[in-house]
Amino acid sequence: MALHHIDKNRSMALQAAMLTLALLACPLPALAAPQLKCSFDVNSETHTKTFGVVNDPYTTKAVPIGNRFRFKAIVLAAGPDAGGASSLESINLYVYYNTRRQPMIMQHTRFLQPVAQTAPQPDALTGRVSLYSPLLGKELQYQCALAEVAP
Repeated sequence: MALHHIDKNRSMALQAAMLTLALLACPLPALAAPQLKCSFDVNSETHTKTFGVVNDPYTTKAVPIGNRFRFKAIVLAAGPDAGGASSLESINLYVYYNTRRQPMIMQHTRFLQPVAQTAPQPDALTGRVSLYSPLLGKELQYQCALAEVAP
């Protein structure tokens, strides 16, 4: 009778080990991450840029749009909440006009605690924005959406 009890315990231990190995072999579902997707129209050209989440806003660089404008998007992460999920603190958008001496800021827009969508319209966050350069009246149009993207 004792031998039967030992075999039963071994069988249960073997089944538990096999279940553990099977769970370790299965890939865990990847968490979706928010990305800011923007499109720009300037000088009859369309440019698209994608901006990821950052923890340090001071390392983000402005990107050239055409040869007259620059755009910087800071998608700033917030710390994890009580449930362990992370969220966004804010999104700051900056538009600059390139002058001979240095870039000149034209617009700063801030969105507090934005929520990403799974399939947003291209202008879901900002709407369609039109800006005009101060010297030659050149037009820049842009639109951005915050999308939840699986890695």
